[in-house]
Amino acid sequence: TLVTMVAEIFGGWITGSMALLADGIHMGGHALALGLATAAYYFSRRHAKDRRLSLGSGKIADLAAYTSALFLGVSVVWLVFESINRLLNPQALMAKEALLVAVIGLVINLLSAWLLAGSEEACQGHSHNTSHSHDHGHQHNHGASQDNNLKAALVHVIADAVTSVAAILGLIAAWLWGWLWLDPVIALVASLVVLRWAVGLLRQTGAILLDAEAPEKLRADVLKHLNAVEGTQVMDLHLWSVGQGAWTLTASLVNHLPTSPDTYKQQLKQFTGLHHPVIEIYLCDNCAVSS
Repeated sequence: TLVTMVAEIFGGWITGSMALLADGIHMGGHALALGLATAAYYFSRRHAKDRRLSLGSGKIADLAAYTSALFLGVSVVWLVFESINRLLNPQALMAKEALLVAVIGLVINLLSAWLLAGSEEACQGHSHNTSHSHDHGHQHNHGASQDNNLKAALVHVIADAVTSVAAILGLIAAWLWGWLWLDPVIALVASLVVLRWAVGLLRQTGAILLDAEAPEKLRADVLKHLNAVEGTQVMDLHLWSVGQGAWTLTASLVNHLPTSPDTYKQQLKQFTGLHHPVIEIYLCDNCAVSS
């Protein structure tokens, strides 16, 4: 991948193909994403039982995915401006030479996408078990069904493949019909599509890193199970993600009946991704609370 990246960037610069240059830069982002993904998995497993990480190492993968998407977004913004400049100021294009490099890049991208897609299916079929106990008597299974780290790497590969196809189409048109304007146009369109993907990944992983509230449906289900305990009124609830498929919560409850926190934790056991729930209960003898 690194060799192909260098070849595409160098080839795009020499031949004057903006689309090929874009493909090379995207592939550089792909290499970065794979490197960050590998490092994230390594550190996540290495620090799985690190007591300094009070809620586990699950967010390491999201941090890597966020960083990867950020680098991709910055590079694509540059490509957008460069494509516009090339469109307004056309330059000579060595289409045949650039086409050969673009085809090689597409083959590498398709192979990488196939390998990553297989890894994602394997992760969905087998839990990664980034477990840590912290002496709480249970293990944490950071499920990989929505692994943002692996998703980031796969997005990079798909982005590279899209750019490779776009570059090939533009180069064929420039070679056969002399449409030099199509090369920067295709690079611009491909860059905007990839930018949209990068922004989506930034928003998703950024929300996790900033401890954003859980989806409304999950929150409603948790409230329903807490309120199922007789005499309960939920005064305050915070529910957020601590890793891939893992959540935690703090809840302040009022009850006119003597009830232990374990009663509520038992109610929440069906939520397999919920860990470290903190329940505080206020006994209110004179409260008229409807169950």
